Amino acid sequence: MKTMTQKQQGFTLIELMIVVAIIGILAAIALPAYQDYTARAQATEGLSATSGLRSDIGVYMSENGGATGIENDAAIGAQADALAGRYFAAEGVAVVADGVVNITFNDGAHSGETMALTPTVENSGQISRWVCSGLDAQYLPSACRAAAVE
Repeated sequence: MKTMTQKQQGFTLIELMIVVAIIGILAAIALPAYQDYTARAQATEGLSATSGLRSDIGVYMSENGGATGIENDAAIGAQADALAGRYFAAEGVAVVADGVVNITFNDGAHSGETMALTPTVENSGQISRWVCSGLDAQYLPSACRAAAVE
């Protein structure tokens, strides 16, 4: 007479509980990091979408010797009003005094918040960089963070 032995199949309850605990710990760490990354990407869209407008502001400042009256320039105002993105609507971008570009978000992590892009003008009258403000420092795009934040 033959005796048949059966091999163990599957996992024990303790092994499954350990795997679930590890996955839970990893999710608790990864989810906040992913949310921060997503919020920064949404803010970066505002910076990227305004690149042409920021170039036109530089041209305006070069031709007019500064930003005086830029908020009343029809061409720049029309270009700002026409800009739209996934997280900000048309007419959500405005150019105000001194060439500051305000982007008001209407969707995503920054809904209802405004990010300001301020030009840093050198003695030569050229814009050397744009500084972002208005959002939490951790969400500002790294390309335009103030020197103190970097």
